[in-house]
Amino acid sequence: MLSLKNKRVNYSFFNTTFVITVLISVTLIRIYSLIVSPIELSVDEAQYWNWSRNLDFGYFTKPPLIAWTIAITTSIFGNEEWAVRLSSPIFHFLTSIVLWKCGQVAFSFNTGRIAALIWIFTPAASLGSFIISTDTPLILFWALSLLFLFKTFKNNSYNLALGLGICIGLAFLSKYAALYFIIFFMTWWALYDRGFDLNIKRILIIIFSSLIVSASNIYWNYLNDFVTVNHTVSNADLSEIQLNYNNVIDFVSSQLLVFGPIIFLIFLLLVFDGFVKNKKLALLSMLSLPIIILITIQSSLKIANPNWAVTSYVAASLLLSFYITSSRSKFLRFSFNSGLLLNFIISAYILKVTMLGSFLPINLKSDPLRKNLGFEILATKIDEIINKNDISKVVFERRGDITRFNYYLNRDKNKYQNKIYFKTSSITPGNFYEANFNFDNSQKSLGERILIVSNSPNIETNKYGNIYNVKFMEAISSNTVKDLKRVYYLFEGTYE
Repeated sequence: MLSLKNKRVNYSFFNTTFVITVLISVTLIRIYSLIVSPIELSVDEAQYWNWSRNLDFGYFTKPPLIAWTIAITTSIFGNEEWAVRLSSPIFHFLTSIVLWKCGQVAFSFNTGRIAALIWIFTPAASLGSFIISTDTPLILFWALSLLFLFKTFKNNSYNLALGLGICIGLAFLSKYAALYFIIFFMTWWALYDRGFDLNIKRILIIIFSSLIVSASNIYWNYLNDFVTVNHTVSNADLSEIQLNYNNVIDFVSSQLLVFGPIIFLIFLLLVFDGFVKNKKLALLSMLSLPIIILITIQSSLKIANPNWAVTSYVAASLLLSFYITSSRSKFLRFSFNSGLLLNFIISAYILKVTMLGSFLPINLKSDPLRKNLGFEILATKIDEIINKNDISKVVFERRGDITRFNYYLNRDKNKYQNKIYFKTSSITPGNFYEANFNFDNSQKSLGERILIVSNSPNIETNKYGNIYNVKFMEAISSNTVKDLKRVYYLFEGTYE
């Protein structure tokens, strides 16, 4: 049994100067890695960039904050890949600072410093610093919500309740997974806050302020048949229930990599004690373990992505930090130090992968990074063909293709903004491009020359309606990794 008496562990080598130096240095190195990285934008990243060029209060699959964020960084630094992703390492740095302050307010200054170190080297933060995703702003505003919540325990100010509601609203504008915070916070309030530290009036302030902040997206969904909400619900659709324990194993195993192998196991060892220790620790346990359990159950019925439970580790970092700085257990401290060192090594390796653009010297059977290589070269070739042949419109057959090529053809001069379309085979739009760039619904002019970009050397010409004289032009390719090539087949036709 671990000894958890209030005798503080003196992590003197983790002093304030050291921790600040680490946080700033790691962030600057990550930004440099983004700048020199050869890794091109993923499908989702390119799609978010496209949204940022068409600012709105909502989008087909996600709330709007990710697009607003990219619009800010690209308006300042241009449309290069690193500028699209720039907010990610900055947000994770800010999350570490907020966790520091949160630990200080809730427990002790030392607890805050350790929590900041835990987060900055978490594999989720390390990998999340090199891709732009909706999880990144969500995590920051989740941490800020937790900070305001702990501050309300020490101050009855209604302004703090207002601040908490605003942060929850901003988290909701980042990703709808912010609802987990509301659900499990209210569960904690019902079970543990019997002294009514958060009275009904403050609860109402939190609810209404969060609704006001998120109202723009709610109204946008109302005007657009709740398309984002329906998409989110469909992702969690369990109508076709089929138990799959392999998915459970895959998801739980992935959490070892999300939070760090040793750190995650230590968290599981301590989290149950948090439920019975006191109200603050119970809150941290409630905002971490139940989310993991919920997504694990979902994974048994339908595939769940590893990042879906990433918000759990904000509270988990604080919980773990408290126990580390309060325990006299040498085994716990040794395990934690080993886990933090391992996470540092993983973070360093992720840095190397980012700068090199491959997993070498590890020879993976199929390097996942090759999915994000070669599109810039191919876009240059397509651009030359368009100009040479006086092409009016370009039609792509896959969402991943139109997303990436739209970025690489338009990022500099935006000259193809009204020329790129998607050939959908569905009546009901299934993604952003089917809804907004459907070739069937585009305005066509007789005699237009149409370029079709396909992954197949043979295409079904009948599905392109009034496009005639379809003929093969050429195949274009680019090297990705080793001897692997990305190949596309170009066809030309005339609209009649």
